[in-house]
Amino acid sequence: MPHKSLGRYEFPYSAFMYKRTKAITNTIVLSSVLVSCASAAPMDANAKPNIVVIISDDAGWSDFGFQGSPDVPTPNLDALRASGVRFERGYVTASVCSPSRAGLLSGQYQQRFGHDTNMPVGSKHGMPGSVVTLAERLHDVGYATASVGKWHLGYEPDMRPLAQGFDMFRGQLAGSRKYKPYPKGKSHANYRQRIDDTLIEDEAAQFEWVTAYFGDTAANLVKSMTGDTPYFLYVAFTAPHTPMQASTVDLDAVGGEPSKRKTYRAMQRALDRAVGNILQAIEASGEADNTIVWFVNDNGGATTNASDNGALRGMKGSAFEGGIRVPMLMRWPGVTSAGASFNHPVSTLDIAASVVPAAGGGVEGLDGVDLRPFLTGVSEAAPHKHLFWKRGPIVAMIEGDQWKLIGVGDDQLLLFDLQADPSEQTDVGDANPTVRLHMAEKLAAWADAMPTPSWFPSERMRENQLKKHQPDVDTRAKERSLP
Repeated sequence: MPHKSLGRYEFPYSAFMYKRTKAITNTIVLSSVLVSCASAAPMDANAKPNIVVIISDDAGWSDFGFQGSPDVPTPNLDALRASGVRFERGYVTASVCSPSRAGLLSGQYQQRFGHDTNMPVGSKHGMPGSVVTLAERLHDVGYATASVGKWHLGYEPDMRPLAQGFDMFRGQLAGSRKYKPYPKGKSHANYRQRIDDTLIEDEAAQFEWVTAYFGDTAANLVKSMTGDTPYFLYVAFTAPHTPMQASTVDLDAVGGEPSKRKTYRAMQRALDRAVGNILQAIEASGEADNTIVWFVNDNGGATTNASDNGALRGMKGSAFEGGIRVPMLMRWPGVTSAGASFNHPVSTLDIAASVVPAAGGGVEGLDGVDLRPFLTGVSEAAPHKHLFWKRGPIVAMIEGDQWKLIGVGDDQLLLFDLQADPSEQTDVGDANPTVRLHMAEKLAAWADAMPTPSWFPSERMRENQLKKHQPDVDTRAKERSLP
């Protein structure tokens, strides 16, 4: 029976088709400003657009005003949503932080270069320097490029931002850190802030809270980069990733009794305020009509931070919708319409595939789709026939707008009809054996075409992945017990 050997684990993806599957306040609201931008003249066809990509970290599907949250107001992001398009079915390429970012910045399925899962602490693994990143593609066609905030794509010199196409880096290499400043000499180098590749102490960076620092730093870079040279700014916040820490001002503003959820809400308030500072800087630059802005969360709401994934099953680390389907917004003057919604599946892979050709760059090797024809109505088709995922012993795919298949270990297949059952409550594989077999073959072919991962999840993470995809893990309490 065909199979793929992955070191000490064997995941026989091709075996799917052979197995029997019966069991198988800055509350300055930018609405008026940004809506006016959306109705302004479209971009100069000869001008290369500025590109800003903003990422939040571990936020829940429901935890934004524009997603309908009753207790997490996000006025600045709501204004961005009002001025552009909300992707109702926006997907990331992984259900955890590092591979999700690797997919976005490479524009490729990160499995193509062995980056299937998060790196262990102190690891020498990460996104290889040989990967051609979005920053490099834009730098090659004349862009100034800057990365702010969380990196989490490798600690080795050839994996850091300045070696991956960025002219400037203001942030940290680690995937998380405390939000308050560390005392001098009391933090690991990967938690400390960097100016390009020079380490600085928190006191030298002069900040009170990391979220505000990243937002202010990005806003200042917008001011400094505005000019004759187009720019690409990548801003990756750590909020609302753990640890759970918020300022007294934000805690008082959100109100309520002390709880993890209250702290989470306060962290979201700080995130929205920081994003608002960036959006205000773009507007003040006079180049808002020539600036593309994307906002996306990196994966589903985490099991540990009191996030709310609403009706979506699963959380961070899961191949269910709650792990990989995320809030996603985009404003592109001349391409998006104010307040629009797009209902077909899209992927963070599509960011590079859309903006690079608009900037005059090449798209060879990219796995995404240029969304412009679909957003402007030139094409009424769905952008993707298939989307794929793989992490440890779990694989998944979506076909069209309807079907989703999840492979659990080497002998379990779960099929869902996302149109009839977006919460993935009912496995319909036995009722649709032909669909299940067809998709299993497609999924097996894709997974078997990927190289052996460069590293593997820990034994605990692997076991939790298998457990959290079992049918009886059907409540938030059970999901949260399996980080």
